[in-house]
Amino acid sequence: MRAVAALLSTFCFLFCSAVYAQVTEEEREDRAEMLNIDRDHDKTIKLHPLHYGEVFVSYEKVRAPNISNEFGLSYFYKLHLKGDGWTTNAKDVMGIGIRMSQRYYTSKRKSPPFGFFHGPMFSYRFIVFERNVFDLPDLPPSDPDFRYVGRLYQNAVDLSYHLGYQFQLGRHFTTELSGGLGGRIKIANATNGGDLIEQNIIGHVVRSDEGAVITVGPSPQLNFSIGYSF
Repeated sequence: MRAVAALLSTFCFLFCSAVYAQVTEEEREDRAEMLNIDRDHDKTIKLHPLHYGEVFVSYEKVRAPNISNEFGLSYFYKLHLKGDGWTTNAKDVMGIGIRMSQRYYTSKRKSPPFGFFHGPMFSYRFIVFERNVFDLPDLPPSDPDFRYVGRLYQNAVDLSYHLGYQFQLGRHFTTELSGGLGGRIKIANATNGGDLIEQNIIGHVVRSDEGAVITVGPSPQLNFSIGYSF
C-alpha cells in the first residue's frame, strides 16, 4: 500500500509540475506578445460624421498584436420608410444603437490599429418613430372613418463582415475608410397597424399580423471616421 501511495504521489507531483510548466510557458508567450503592442496608439476614440440621421462615436482597443475590438454607441434622429416608387421618406425618430466588432490587422509594415483590417460586426438598434408616422387623417373617434394606430417601434439586428484601412495622420490622429456587407432582421410593431407597417417598412416581409411585422434584407455599409489614438 505504501508503494502504491508513493507511486501515486510521484505521479501527481510530476503531473502538476508539467501543468505548471505549461501554464508558465503560456504566460511567458502571452507577455511577449503583449510587448509587441504599440502602447502609444492601442486605444482610439472615433467620430463617424457621414452616417445620415445618426450621431455615432466608437472606441477601439488593441488587445493582441494583430487583433482589436471596437465598441460603438449611436443616437438616431432620422430613419427612412418607403416612399413612392424607388424613393424613401425620412422620418423623425428617437433611438439608440450599439455596434461591436472584432478586427484582424494584416499589414506587415504597420502595427494595429493602422493598416488593412477585416472582421465581423454585430449591431442592434431600438427606434421610436414620430407620432402618426403613417400620416393618417386627424379624425375624431366618433367619425366612421376613424382608425386608431399606435406609435411605431422598431428593433433591428445586423450581422456583417467588414474590410477597411485605417490611416495614421501625424502623431495621434487617424482616419478610416471601410465597407461591409451582411444581413438585417427588423421587428416593427404598432398597435392595429400591421398592414401599414407592411406597406411602409423597408425589407422583405417574412411574417406579419395585425400589430407587428418581421422583415429581412441586405445590409450594405460604408463607414468613414476620424479619430484620436493614444
